Amino acid sequence: MENRRCFLKKSAIMAAGTIFPVLPSCIPLNTIEAKVPLKSNKIKNAAVLWYSQTGNTQKCGKVLAKTLEKKGIKVIYGDLRDIDKSIISNVDLIVIGSPVFYYDTPEFVKDFIESLPELNGIPVAAYVTFGGPEGNQYNAACSILEGLVQKKGVPVGLESFMSISSYSLSFKENDINITTKQNTILPDQNTYKKVREYAEFIKSQIEKGSSSVFKRTLTLREFSTYFEPEWWTKLAVDNHYIIEQKCVGCGTCVEKCPTNSIDLDSFSVNTKTCILCFGCINNCQYQAMNMESNNKKLISFHEYMKKNNLKFVLPNELKD
Repeated sequence: MENRRCFLKKSAIMAAGTIFPVLPSCIPLNTIEAKVPLKSNKIKNAAVLWYSQTGNTQKCGKVLAKTLEKKGIKVIYGDLRDIDKSIISNVDLIVIGSPVFYYDTPEFVKDFIESLPELNGIPVAAYVTFGGPEGNQYNAACSILEGLVQKKGVPVGLESFMSISSYSLSFKENDINITTKQNTILPDQNTYKKVREYAEFIKSQIEKGSSSVFKRTLTLREFSTYFEPEWWTKLAVDNHYIIEQKCVGCGTCVEKCPTNSIDLDSFSVNTKTCILCFGCINNCQYQAMNMESNNKKLISFHEYMKKNNLKFVLPNELKD
């Protein structure tokens, strides 16, 4: 039986088929708002969880968590893939962060939220990082809140933080002039200031007993997600495998792969189950993950940063 999200998508596609020229004006899809009362306006314990591949979402999550800690709140924070879900029912706030992934929240992040126990009025907030400038980030964050509300969470905040793009198809090994399209390496100090302010906002919303209302809209980017951009991207990628001579067996690629598509024993990648998150190539320190696009070998995000002598400036919270 179709869930509400699938039904809305199909309905939107049919509607958009006749009015495609006006898509950029934002067609309303659905409203995300509390279905149950707020459990409490006091915060003693919080969980700040994220999915992160190149570290940008993690950086923002840690700053957010440490800002809450400075307010006397006990915070459990870390990668959502490593978290013990049994703790969720015992916290007074849940914040979940994710990168925008093909103009949406990754399906496995949605699956994680769906696997959570009932939240019964626990306040929930979301944040996303995006390489921008327009990556459908608002709707992507709405996807997180939508899942949490279905679990009877009460939405109290939504925010997005721009980061330097880590889209691997942009990084070719033999390109002579590899340069960043951004003047600033994001996230930067202004980004972290915004993260701290967001943490303060979430806390104030809960203490006031206020919930928030968000409206997902059918923008052109949202419309494009209905045509499986991941599948089309796969058509541009070839020869995705592990280079045996370079691999040291550290297991980083396996750890970062959200779909268990990597087999270190055979130095192979299951390209059918791979979702092209680029976590394997972006995080291999030994350049052992082979991936090509249009007969050009790709390099990792970190190698790209190194070639351009680009470095992140960390906030005080991350210097410990």
